[in-house]
Amino acid sequence: MLEKIVTTLLFCISLLPAAYLRYYPFRSIASPVAKRVLICGHIYIFLFEFVVYSALFTHNMMEFISGSYQWLYLFSFLPYFLLLIFTIRPYWFRHLFVTGLQAMYMLFVHTVTMEIYKLCWPEFWETNEILPYYLIYIPLFLVGMPFMEWLLGGLFTRELLSRRPAFWTYLGPVPLLLVYYHGNMGYFNLEPQEMLSPAIHLYTLISRVVLLLVGFCLVKAIQNGVQQVKLMFQIRERTIRLQDQLTEVNEYASSLREEQQKMAILRHDSRHQLRLVAELVENGHFDEAEQQLLRVQKEVKNR
Repeated sequence: MLEKIVTTLLFCISLLPAAYLRYYPFRSIASPVAKRVLICGHIYIFLFEFVVYSALFTHNMMEFISGSYQWLYLFSFLPYFLLLIFTIRPYWFRHLFVTGLQAMYMLFVHTVTMEIYKLCWPEFWETNEILPYYLIYIPLFLVGMPFMEWLLGGLFTRELLSRRPAFWTYLGPVPLLLVYYHGNMGYFNLEPQEMLSPAIHLYTLISRVVLLLVGFCLVKAIQNGVQQVKLMFQIRERTIRLQDQLTEVNEYASSLREEQQKMAILRHDSRHQLRLVAELVENGHFDEAEQQLLRVQKEVKNR
């Protein structure tokens, strides 16, 4: 009974780091209330699942074999997933994308764990012992957590989450589809003797590494694409500012041309009126010359 309880406890604990990875990219937009809901929700789900599964195994209502825990994974992840997508919404397809990346990492860690288990403890492997698997899996998962946090941490920002590009509808399910394909390649349907073959070890490790690299490339492609889009918006804003500045310069140049035209007309009129004043003075018509000068002065003030 103790082995069943400890194994179930480790199984439930193994779900928590994966749930945290799904939350990690969305932490920038999570409000304090949402964070409290997620923390309390994860604790309640963990306790509920641990109590229920322990009761099922200790009362022999469920067979204590590795296959039972594999099926439980499908149901145990669902409450954590639903809690996250309904607490931080409406980013449905981005949640699917992050879940697919996290599943890629889980599949890789699972494969490495199985290889270590088979090579180091073949006697336990042949007797289908479950507890050693989780004793290897959980530390390996935690060792790779900093890399996954680095990879997922730069995936979204508050600014990017405020936009809803249409490509997420098609890109979101891609990692999960890849995980489904790799998880159903028939590897675990082989005979035990074949699974211990070095060629099988090498093949499975390479295939899981390639899967993880695909996820890494997807994230980097999205980040580079976002940077390009951001650069295009910056260039567009800079172009708009330059157009506004050119418009202001053109308006200023137009006003200068108008002033120059007015000055040219004023100089022409002034020369004409000054010649007239000079002629009046030469002819001795001083009063008329004075009146003409006053008219010129008045016109200059009006302009």
